[in-house]
Amino acid sequence: MSIKYWAQVGIGLLVLVFSTLVSWYEGSALLDHSWEWGYSAPFSEMVHGSVTGSSDIVALDFFVYAAKFSPLYPGMMIISASYLLILFGFRVFKQAGFRIFLALIGVIYLALSLLISSSPTTGGNALFWLLLSVGILMIVAASGIQVVPFLRLKRPFN
Repeated sequence: MSIKYWAQVGIGLLVLVFSTLVSWYEGSALLDHSWEWGYSAPFSEMVHGSVTGSSDIVALDFFVYAAKFSPLYPGMMIISASYLLILFGFRVFKQAGFRIFLALIGVIYLALSLLISSSPTTGGNALFWLLLSVGILMIVAASGIQVVPFLRLKRPFN
């Protein structure tokens, strides 16, 4: 295993953990805004039925709230998780498997972007465009690796 690979994984994990913690902190403002509980607490409603107090809010709803109103760090989470997925996929799969994996992740991102496409908040719109562009980029990259012969991936670290 190469030091370059593990350095990239380490930096990607650091960015992912940092952006996750900051998103979680920013989303904890949901506890103070009771008028948002009906709109920004879908996981709590699945678990508890209806949210009547701040003790009913599930931690995943903090990320929903942060994504809606301050999307910078949730966007960093998406980008760093995508980078880590690409690194792991490149390491684990062979040439054809990596192209399929890349296209599949791209399709998942496109589906997620369609789920939040009707968001009325600026944060939701920003994450829609981020997921849409990353999904399209992954599908184009998978297609480019398939079609163009000089883009065949070489494995420098085995």
